[in-house]
Amino acid sequence: MNRLLALVKREFWENKGAFRTTPLVFAGVLLGAQVMFLITFNHFDNEFQSLKELLHFISTQDVALRSKVLYEINMSLSVLFAMILAFVVFFYLLGSLYDDRKDRSILFWKSLPASDTMTIGSKLLSAMVVAPLIFWVVYILTHILIMLLFSVVILTLGENPWTLLLSLGSPFKVWSLVLASWFAQAIWALPLYGWLMLVSSFAPRIPLLFAILPPVVLGVLELWIDFLKTFTVNDNLFGLFGKWFANSPLIMSADNHGDEFGVALGAPLTSEFDHAVTISNMLDRLFSSDMLINLVIAAIFLGAALWLRRRATES
Repeated sequence: MNRLLALVKREFWENKGAFRTTPLVFAGVLLGAQVMFLITFNHFDNEFQSLKELLHFISTQDVALRSKVLYEINMSLSVLFAMILAFVVFFYLLGSLYDDRKDRSILFWKSLPASDTMTIGSKLLSAMVVAPLIFWVVYILTHILIMLLFSVVILTLGENPWTLLLSLGSPFKVWSLVLASWFAQAIWALPLYGWLMLVSSFAPRIPLLFAILPPVVLGVLELWIDFLKTFTVNDNLFGLFGKWFANSPLIMSADNHGDEFGVALGAPLTSEFDHAVTISNMLDRLFSSDMLINLVIAAIFLGAALWLRRRATES
């Protein structure tokens, strides 16, 4: 266990730019955007002449409606962080087993008292737990700073920030659901993580090309052959991947209520699962036959990556 934790720490320090700096920079950009919005509000073409007029209008609305809208906004903020997290994890895993072959340090790491299984496990653990946790902490801090910023503005304009903002939106519930969603997504995405690590273990160069091109070519060929057989477009690799993405337990912004813009788990384009953002709906996905298939596929990919890692050399 101590060796595994040491390897995880190594992954963090070697990738702290991606794991730590990236969310901090993104948080700074978001905060800067909020400040710019407050400064330039009067220049927007809208029905309110000033922020004070807008705040007065909001204060006259029903409390339940204000709380619901703020809840949706708080939840939607996490979607932006989830998108950046997805890119970070994608490229981290794509280079996880490739980089030490590229810089010829693989024999040094193999000489250490840590098995290849533990090495792969530490990289997978970093992608599934460490990166989401860091992004989640930065997301919470960003959320708090935005609320404090708007509270100061509301106070200076003569309104009560507690009744207008701070007491609404259920922030603790939102933060808990976001963390649960990100961890559930890390488990749901195991086939993708396994595929990226497999590609990273054998790609001689440009692993991004090896990760994307084979599925695309296979999907196009399958689509073409099916069309020649039936002259219709049936489910193929693209359709399966789209269904997997739509059934994801990740919180995303989507048209969840017909004519209302809200948040949902995955994309509400399929009916296999309920897309409402609840813990039970996340667990329904993780204890489903689809998840069992995901685990089998992930085990095959990770097993192949481990086999290739054990036989990897400097060349």
